[in-house]
Amino acid sequence: MTNAALVAVLWLAAALLSQAMAHAATQTFAVWLSSGVTFAALLVGARWTWPALLAGVALAATAWGMIGHQLAVGPALAYGAVEALSMALGAWVATLARHDHTSPRGAAALLAGALVAASTGATLASAMWVWLRPGAGFGVEWRTWFLSTLVGLLLIAPLVTAFRGFRVRRSGGLAMAPFLGGAAAFAVFIAAVLLVFADHAQQRWGEVAATLAYLPMPFLLAASLLWGPRGGTLATLLGALLIIGRTAQGGGPFAVHEGFAGEAVIEVQGFVTAWVMVLLLTRALAEGRRVALARAREWQLRYERTLRAVGVASVEYDTVSGSATWGDGVADVLGPAAARAASLQDWLDLIDPAERGLVQAAWQQVADGARAASEQAYLLRLPGGATQRVRERLAAVQGGDGRVERIVALLDLVAEEARHG
Repeated sequence: MTNAALVAVLWLAAALLSQAMAHAATQTFAVWLSSGVTFAALLVGARWTWPALLAGVALAATAWGMIGHQLAVGPALAYGAVEALSMALGAWVATLARHDHTSPRGAAALLAGALVAASTGATLASAMWVWLRPGAGFGVEWRTWFLSTLVGLLLIAPLVTAFRGFRVRRSGGLAMAPFLGGAAAFAVFIAAVLLVFADHAQQRWGEVAATLAYLPMPFLLAASLLWGPRGGTLATLLGALLIIGRTAQGGGPFAVHEGFAGEAVIEVQGFVTAWVMVLLLTRALAEGRRVALARAREWQLRYERTLRAVGVASVEYDTVSGSATWGDGVADVLGPAAARAASLQDWLDLIDPAERGLVQAAWQQVADGARAASEQAYLLRLPGGATQRVRERLAAVQGGDGRVERIVALLDLVAEEARHG
C-alpha cells in the first residue's frame, strides 16, 4: 500500500505541473504527465501489485476530477476509471514482450502499449466529455487527450524503466569522453531551442520559421545516444518539456497561428511525439548493438583464453585478399615471428621450402570449396635459424552465396619434434 500511496502522490504532483504548463479551450488538459506516472509504475511493478497501484491511481484521478475539472462524484469516478482502465490495458500490452525496454523488442512493446493506452483513454474520455458537456467536440478532445497522454507516457516511462535498479557507484559509469560529447550536444540543443522557439518567431524568421523547428532535434538525438539509456531519457524529458513550455509561452513556429487557445501546445506535442519515438527506437537499436558487441567480445575473450590455455593459436584468412587476423596469444604459442605474419604469403614464407607447395595447395583447395577442411603438419623456419614443427587444421567459412569467404585455422606445436638450430 505504501507504493500505491506514493504513486498517487506523484500522480497528483504531475497533474499540478501539467496544469501549470499550459491551458487550452478543451476539457482535456493540453499537457498531461500524470498518466506517464501510472504507466511507469505498472511497468516496473510486479503484476500482483497492479490492483493496489491502480486503486491508488483511480482514487487520485477521482480526486483530480473533482478538483481540476469540477466534476460531481459520479463523473469523477468515471474519470478515475478511464485512467485506471486505459493505463492497465496499455501496460499489459507493453509487458507482453518480457524484454528490457531499452532493447529493440522491449522498446517496440513499450511503444505499442503507449499507443494502446493513449488511444483507449482518448476514446473513453472524449465520449465522457461529450456526454457531460455537450459543447465539447469529440475530435478535438480525442486529439488533445491522445497527444498529451502519449507524450507523457513516452517521456516518463522510459526514464523510470531505465533507472530501475540504479545504484550510485564510484566507478563503472559513463566514460568522460561520451559524457563531455553528450553535454556539448545537449548545450547546443538548448541554445537552438531558445533561439528557434523564441518569442515572435514569425517576425524573426519569416517563412522558414516552421522549418527551423527541426534544427535542435539532431543535437538532442546525439546527446541521447552518447549518454546512453539513463542520461538519454533524462535529456529527452528535459528537452521535450523545454520545447512544450516555450510553445505554451507563445514562442516558436507552432504558436504563429492558432485556431483556438492552446492549439499550438497540442500541435507541438505531435511534433515532440514523433521525435521521441525516433529517439526511443534509435537509442534501443544502439543499446542492442552495444550489448551484442559486448557479448560477442566476451565470448571471443573466453574462446581465446581457452585456446591459449591448451596451447593452440587461431587465425582467420580472407580468401580474396589473403590477409590474416590472428587471435590473442599467438606469440605465446608460436612465437613473435608468427604474430608478425599479416597475410597468407607472410606465413608461407616461414614454411620450409620443401613443404611449402603442399601446404599452399591444401589451403587453395579449401578456399576453392573442393575440401571443407584440411589437416597437415609442417616445419617452420624462423629468423635466427630456429625451427619448429606445427600442426594446422583448416576449415572453410561460406557466405550467403555458398562461396568460401574466410578460412579459419587452428595451429599448435608438435612438441616432441620441436627443436632449435
